[in-house]
Amino acid sequence: MRLENSLRARGFKVVSNPSGDYSFDMLAGKPGDVLAIKVLENLRHEKARKYVDDLRSLALSLDVVPLVACEEGIPEGSLVTYKGVPSLSLETVDKILNREEGPFVYFSKGGVYVKIRGDAVKRLRREKGMSLGDLSLKLGVTRRMVYEYEIGRSDATLEVAYKLVQLLGEEVVEKLNFKNITKYFMEQSGEGGREVQASRIVKDPLLKWLLTRLEEMGFLSRVLEKAPFNVAAKGQVGGKCKVVIKRSGSSEEETLTVDAAKICGSYALFINGEGLRLIGEREVRAPSRPENLDLKEIFKSAGSQ
Repeated sequence: MRLENSLRARGFKVVSNPSGDYSFDMLAGKPGDVLAIKVLENLRHEKARKYVDDLRSLALSLDVVPLVACEEGIPEGSLVTYKGVPSLSLETVDKILNREEGPFVYFSKGGVYVKIRGDAVKRLRREKGMSLGDLSLKLGVTRRMVYEYEIGRSDATLEVAYKLVQLLGEEVVEKLNFKNITKYFMEQSGEGGREVQASRIVKDPLLKWLLTRLEEMGFLSRVLEKAPFNVAAKGQVGGKCKVVIKRSGSSEEETLTVDAAKICGSYALFINGEGLRLIGEREVRAPSRPENLDLKEIFKSAGSQ
């Protein structure tokens, strides 16, 4: 796949899923950037909603950037949010990889907007000796709106962004790159306490028992229906701790689970009737469901990820 080759050429380690049945086709990571990418023909794909719901859950649990890359239907150089997940054209993803970073243009319910660097607007306005009122007159907006731009509470329409660039320079608009897409996703994600813990959803008794133990330790867990693993969770065990959990299955799925965990900087935890197997820097095994099982010690024994 061309996208996979481009990622590797830019220094990303890539784990790919050739089947196409999961919510991600590839996980790509390098220091500072971990991407979970699903390639679709367009956002009207019959399974798009199910894929994207899973992709969002995975991203929030493992602190990765979810991306839907579409072959058609999204204007080049702009971002669409679908079910909370950033979606770009394949051409735009390729341009970002090649560091051809244009302005951060995105579609919202109210129209098309450009992300504004409020600190730059304020600094450059003052350098040019303009008051809030002066700039508002030149832009054709209210003083209050200019203030909203400067404190980062509002973005500009295409027309206003164009005027801002003409007046103050290109520094006033954010660039469309993975760093800013990550920030945008987290701002839009609305992660909070309304999530339903995975232990209340899964039916498997052994998996339910394990998830209940993790949730008692403060982990937030999410069920995944379109992934090689069943659950992704994060919490604190001497620092941030992320883990993907698999009710032992095929060797192919277990290999993909371990590879995905490495890319995401998380643990891989397998459970069956015979015991637990946790893979971090080291592999640790323990009996399943003993009353005195200390999961914190097992994580520490496996080493940090």
